[in-house]
Amino acid sequence: MPPGPLKGQKMTLKVLHVIDHLGFGGGQMSVRTIVENITSSKIECLICQLRAAPETIPLNAKVITLNYKKYDPRTVFALARLCREHKIDVLHAHLQKSIISCLLVSCFYGVPVVVHEHGAIFSKEAFSSIYRLLLRMLYRRASVIIANSQATANELIKRAAVKKDYIKVIYNSIDFGIFDYRKVSREESRRNLDISNEDFVIGFVGRLHPVKGVDILIRAFAGLLKQSPRYSLVLAGDGPQREYLEALTSQLGIANRVRFLGMLEDIPQIMAAFDVGVVPSRQESFGIALIELMSMKIPVISSGREGLAELVEDKITGLVVRDNNMDEIRLCIQRLAEDECLRNRLAEAAYTFSEKFKPEEQVKKIEEIYERVHD
Repeated sequence: MPPGPLKGQKMTLKVLHVIDHLGFGGGQMSVRTIVENITSSKIECLICQLRAAPETIPLNAKVITLNYKKYDPRTVFALARLCREHKIDVLHAHLQKSIISCLLVSCFYGVPVVVHEHGAIFSKEAFSSIYRLLLRMLYRRASVIIANSQATANELIKRAAVKKDYIKVIYNSIDFGIFDYRKVSREESRRNLDISNEDFVIGFVGRLHPVKGVDILIRAFAGLLKQSPRYSLVLAGDGPQREYLEALTSQLGIANRVRFLGMLEDIPQIMAAFDVGVVPSRQESFGIALIELMSMKIPVISSGREGLAELVEDKITGLVVRDNNMDEIRLCIQRLAEDECLRNRLAEAAYTFSEKFKPEEQVKKIEEIYERVHD
């Protein structure tokens, strides 16, 4: 028989994922995909959210909530205490405040830090310039920095002066067990939404935030309705721009053709109603919703911004709107509405491409990082 473990030898590598909150968002979805798809019996994952969100994503993992205010310095000491209490071997940090907090923890508690950059490096919000400055000062305390796209890696080098050797590009992945077009019904989805089977449904999934470009899509949609009443627009998601966008639909006289669904858990069932999915982002480091649409065999129209340019090949896996304006989006939607063969061809090619983003390969790379930084 092989010898057993030495007395006191630790067999499990404990990883603490730290994230600002577990509300709906790309970073949060990435955390869920990682912790729920870890296959190594030697790795145990816990999650710490710095504060509770009003609505949180469902996930199968132990979650610790600190509930400090956004910039409370006590967060750093609380994280260090958690590391000691739970004998944490690796800190995996997601989103701005968590990343800076974990890097500071490493200054006085010897735990390796894996930084996971989901796109905050692109942000133009007020705190982001401070984040980039702090990251420039502290990034060498990280063992490795995971970038969710090559565009994100380039931005880390450009805007935070991160050395290329620190960066590992690992694309986000999605759960194909959930986003499976064979498990949903177009007819049932449309019936639940009270949408006719004869309508041509344009769909958007994501945060209602200026960076997502939903206002551009709404203006494009208004132009479509002037040509034909057959179009419907479905917006799944919530965010700070919702009130403005609802007012915009009223102002344009199209409110009766636009559905604001808010935050939903069963996104695949909603996507089943779409004839086309539009991702009109002004800025995007990756584009999880785009891959989800592709996996559901929904033809896509996307801006070519940052990480999205790595995911959509124009006229092959989708249509790319280079200038991302309302006229360009309107013409692309109209083109797909009038050409069923093109829709089907794009959807099939997109589905084949989306299979590259199954979680097994990406999560295996992350497991290897944990083992390497802990050695």
